[in-house]
Amino acid sequence: MSRTSLEQSDGGRFNNSSTASISNSALETPFAQGAFRWVAKGIYCAGPRRGQPCVAKWFKTGAVFSTDYFTLDIKAVDKALEIVNKFNQLGVINKLIKINVPEVWSFNEDSSSNWSGQNVLCEPFIQNYQKFNSNTGWNDESKAWGEVMQALSHFSYHLSGGYFVLCDIQGGIYQHEIVLSDPVILS
Repeated sequence: MSRTSLEQSDGGRFNNSSTASISNSALETPFAQGAFRWVAKGIYCAGPRRGQPCVAKWFKTGAVFSTDYFTLDIKAVDKALEIVNKFNQLGVINKLIKINVPEVWSFNEDSSSNWSGQNVLCEPFIQNYQKFNSNTGWNDESKAWGEVMQALSHFSYHLSGGYFVLCDIQGGIYQHEIVLSDPVILS
């Protein structure tokens, strides 16, 4: 599925913006981290999301000046979005599941010398962030959403004929939807 057709789907949550501002202090002291990346919060400066919060994610192991490093991340999101769209079409739950679709953005020459030219993944900020399952088998079924996310993982396995499992499901619950980020596709 091409990026254009993914953008027309219901399950994608896109930047819909072209620039963001992230303070040096936010970059020096990231508010979150995963196993491989740091996360800093910023604000969109242009486009429909102007004034809304966003996040920039970058690798812990050095600066990245080539977009190739993010290829696997983007492919995982694209595959996860295909799975989520099919799950949403079934109408199993009364809320829509969405996935943040990041873009590779580069710091411009006006940025500090440490960041100028460096690439990051940029995507909309997710409130009330929580983890529902992992790629090691851990899951939180203590609440209904944990059970739904486990069902989504199982669905991905059956949908793909046993070739893929969507896991490491994490994100935030909103009034009318749940928004996920950083999906992992095991194959």
